[in-house]
Amino acid sequence: MVGTLVAFFVVIWFYMTAQRVGRQPISWAVAGLVVYFMVCLVWTWFVTPILKDSATHTQNGVLIFFTQYGYVIMALICAGLFNMKVSELGRLKDNDEE
Repeated sequence: MVGTLVAFFVVIWFYMTAQRVGRQPISWAVAGLVVYFMVCLVWTWFVTPILKDSATHTQNGVLIFFTQYGYVIMALICAGLFNMKVSELGRLKDNDEE
């Protein structure tokens, strides 16, 4: 549920950013969603099993939290970095065309 809400937020965020910098909003929103879900998928397949095993044996609250929501945090960070980088590249391209 949390992951879906954050994915919705990422789509809106990328859409608004695209409008602000003069790019195609739908394409950017889809790109943001793809980046978000790719990171979620990779995290879920490779990192969560390791964390889940450790959390089961230690009962550490922070570790349990990262087992449940780490994919959301990491995907949001990666989407943010992607958004910043693509926005920067767009600005550089616009400056070169002028």
